[in-house]
Amino acid sequence: MIDLGLTGRRAIVTGAGYIQERAGHGRYTALQLASAGASVACVDIDAGRAERIVAEIAEAGGKAFPVVADVRDRAQVTRAFDEAVAQLGGVDVCVDIVGLATWNSVLDISPQEWNDQLAENLTHVFSVWQEAARRMVAQGGGGSLVALASVDATVAAAFHAAYGAAKAGIISLAKTFAHELGRHGIRANAVAPGNVGSGNMNQPAGEYAVNGINPLAAPRAIDIANAVLYLCSDLAARTTGQTLLVEGGATTAELWGVEESMLPALRKGLP
Repeated sequence: MIDLGLTGRRAIVTGAGYIQERAGHGRYTALQLASAGASVACVDIDAGRAERIVAEIAEAGGKAFPVVADVRDRAQVTRAFDEAVAQLGGVDVCVDIVGLATWNSVLDISPQEWNDQLAENLTHVFSVWQEAARRMVAQGGGGSLVALASVDATVAAAFHAAYGAAKAGIISLAKTFAHELGRHGIRANAVAPGNVGSGNMNQPAGEYAVNGINPLAAPRAIDIANAVLYLCSDLAARTTGQTLLVEGGATTAELWGVEESMLPALRKGLP
């Protein structure tokens, strides 16, 4: 059995609660970290959601406790970390899941919407990572920082301009935190999900290329959580400043619309 090196590690997951109509990245991430042996502080803006994921982890035999906070508020970030670290005894792993996209044309995005999207998807990541990193440096022993970016940060983000720009900022933050904090043994990475939907977990196993977007299959929330788990684990002990795309191959699409049926004509006249 492979040892992920997470037994006894102290993890903080922001956005750990589960919202029914959404993918559940925080829920699956908290469950995976706990199943790997970490003790998990489950931070969520909603007390009920935080308590439900803690109960789910406990039922599975893991260790967790709830922390209620809105991490878009810097004062609450500090208070949440004070509370979490008091119970954990320190922090070795910090995963930020919080984020929300809005849809609008680049011609119609208002200054308020732009600022809100940056606050919702980027600014709080800096606050959370900074708070975690300061404590990791003080306690010594290194640590792992992970946040969710998006494939919209790596390609055109049609009608998602503010969201895509914010998520691209996370990719940059991962590189900068990694560069500055590597000397403390702290790693910083991001996971960029593709078109994860709440129904993707129900897709039949072994069915591939069922749509025109994913040449493999649409990613599931558990796939995102497994990518986070890897980056938090000792398997990624020398991986930092990286963004792991989990998108079912969506970004591999070629540009010119060449299909297999066109090959005979394309090859005509070749030796």
